[in-house]
Formats: sequence, structure tokens, C-alpha cells
Amino acid sequence: MAETQNEKTIMNMAIVMGSMQITNRLDLEDTKTKQIILGAYVTAQAFVVGLSYLIQRRIQAKKDTTVLKYMDQPKPMSGEEPKLITTTNMDYDLEQNAQAQKQALIGLALMVFLHFQFGVIRPLIVQSILPVKNALQSKWAQVHVFGKPAEGDLKRPWKADNPFAALTGQTAEPQSEAAEKAAIKKAEKAEAKAGSKSESKKDL
Repeated sequence: MAETQNEKTIMNMAIVMGSMQITNRLDLEDTKTKQIILGAYVTAQAFVVGLSYLIQRRIQAKKDTTVLKYMDQPKPMSGEEPKLITTTNMDYDLEQNAQAQKQALIGLALMVFLHFQFGVIRPLIVQSILPVKNALQSKWAQVHVFGKPAEGDLKRPWKADNPFAALTGQTAEPQSEAAEKAAIKKAEKAEAKAGSKSESKKDL
């Protein structure tokens, strides 16, 4: 059974609190302890990056060119309208995985800078656990590593998790499939109409 958003948030909080308790019991001034923590962090990050490249190769190997249409929701408060996106399952999955790769590498670069520039060591413990957990639980990993069908919670387009939903009491109300299809048809008609107007102007 898929883990709910509330369960994910609670589990992440438990990992953070547990890592803090472990950190408080460690002698962070001891060189050997620092080396073990740094080694665990580097190993975890290497696993996450390696997993993302494994997923990339599996997506490319499947070559799933099934057409995927969805309404790309704008960022809150942007004032923009939802945009119709037409792509393929392969291109969509590659894009989602590439974004995860980029975030992992940015996080790695930031933590390496903080550690070697300022001697930060405490966050490395939790960052040795959470990224691995999140990578394995990502929707693209569930589909391309664990072989789960892309249906239900794993149906494309994949909704981004809100890590603060459980804390604020907010629950996302995803658009129904019927409403999504209606929105896509409306956007397609609007694009067709705009295209016909453009062609008419060229003929004049």
C-alpha cells in the first residue's frame, strides 16, 4: 500500500528527531566520528545520484512514446493560466528524473560547501537518510525501479508532494479525471482557434 502524504511527513519528522537524538550522543569533535559521518553522507549521496542515472537508463530503454497530455498548473500567486502540455511518457519521466538529479546535486554542493567552509557536521546525519528514503519513494523510482504500474497515485502527471500539508492541516484536492479531460479539451480548442486565426492572417 502506498504511503500517504501525512505518513510521509510524520516519518520524515521522526527521522529528523531521531537523527538529532543520535547526534546529541556523538562526540562531534572526534576526528574518527567526523570521518564516519562524512563517509555515510558521501555514500548516501552517491546512492541517490546513481539511482537517478539507473532510472534514466531504464526510461530510455523502455522508449514509451505514449502521448501524454495534461494541464500544467502555474505557481501560486503567479497570475498565470494553466498551460496545456503535450509530451510523451518517456520525455515526461526523463524531465521529472532530471529535476530530481539537479536538486540532488545542488543539495550535495551546498552541504559540501557548508562542511568544508564552516565545519558543519550535524546536518550530514539526517542528510544521509532522508535523500535515500525520498529517492526510493519517488514516483519515478516506484515505476521504473520497483516495476509498479503507473496508475492510481502513480498515474502521470505526478503531483508534487507538499511536505507541510500534514503540519498545516491542508489537504490537496486533486482535480478529477473528468475535470482534467474537460480542461484539456478546452485548451486544445483554444489552441486550434488561435492557430486558425494565425493562418488566416498569413493568407491576407
